[in-house]
Amino acid sequence: MRLINKRHSSIILALGCRLLNSILFLSLLPILFCCQSSPSQVQPTHFSHNVMTIDYNIQVGDLLSPAKKQHIQKIIDATFQEIDAIYNKWNPHSELSTLNQLPANIPLSLSPQLYQFLQRLDTLVELSGGRFDPTIEPLQQLWKTKIAQGQCPSADEIASLKPCIGWHTFHFTNGIFYKHDSRTQLDLGGVAKGLCVDLLIERLHREGLNNLYVEWGGEIRTLGFHPSLRPWRVYISHLANSDPNQAIAHVNLINRALATSGDYFQHWEITTEQGEKKIFCHIFNPLTLAPLEVKPGSVASASLLASDCVTADALAKVLMLFNSAEEAQAWLENLQTQYPDLACWIATR
Repeated sequence: MRLINKRHSSIILALGCRLLNSILFLSLLPILFCCQSSPSQVQPTHFSHNVMTIDYNIQVGDLLSPAKKQHIQKIIDATFQEIDAIYNKWNPHSELSTLNQLPANIPLSLSPQLYQFLQRLDTLVELSGGRFDPTIEPLQQLWKTKIAQGQCPSADEIASLKPCIGWHTFHFTNGIFYKHDSRTQLDLGGVAKGLCVDLLIERLHREGLNNLYVEWGGEIRTLGFHPSLRPWRVYISHLANSDPNQAIAHVNLINRALATSGDYFQHWEITTEQGEKKIFCHIFNPLTLAPLEVKPGSVASASLLASDCVTADALAKVLMLFNSAEEAQAWLENLQTQYPDLACWIATR
């Protein structure tokens, strides 16, 4: 097994609702940066740090007193602590870890926060036709163990996990959680960053802040405007060139969330029992019970614009799971009849 990260050529397909004026967002390898203002412009107040191994960047366009800054930092810190304590599978003491370790058919009361979030995810699972499914954690563990050994899991090993995978394998009615199979585990990492970004926007807005840019690990949501009275701006850089003058695109964000999913973060090359070499990425498809294969014509990157970051985060990953960009585009076009504020940009290999 060897870890590889190859540059690739891409065919770009764009699908959008023209929610923002003069936006061109071509997602080849989306590394998002907030564009800098010129020295003559008013500068926002910055809050940044590394939390759970991921940097966050928060910019406030409203005037803040020293006391207000301290209060805002306390809200930020408390929100990240809440995400870690409830939704982080890597924290062995989190509420999610408690659910994952729970034996079958043992009821457990959920916190109001987790119960409400599972209700929200229930809608996204249905919208995705099962392509978004946080119960794939046992599948991920199996594949990563086998890939570390330079091989794929056998068909029998994969089939043995079917009873514990699927949104139907657990219940959370009236705040009470239980699961049918003790092996069922949830991984909320695919949407926890989006949730955190949404919570920060909402909580800081309740404190009277009306102009915000919040980004954590590439998931972004904005409110209002930059203090220079322009929209919040980001640029998407090339992998080998972070110069904004050479950016793939510049994007204006006004009261919108933007999330990107791609196959380029982690690659594994393995040889099958038939001697065939295959490259897989870190994204898993709950319908095929396998990680995505990186190959010509496959979706390499998908970005989604939505009104909230949880939706953008979840559905950007769903777009990755289609066999072609055309299929992903058709799926979103159908979804736009219910949610016309959505827009996506897809890159294929």
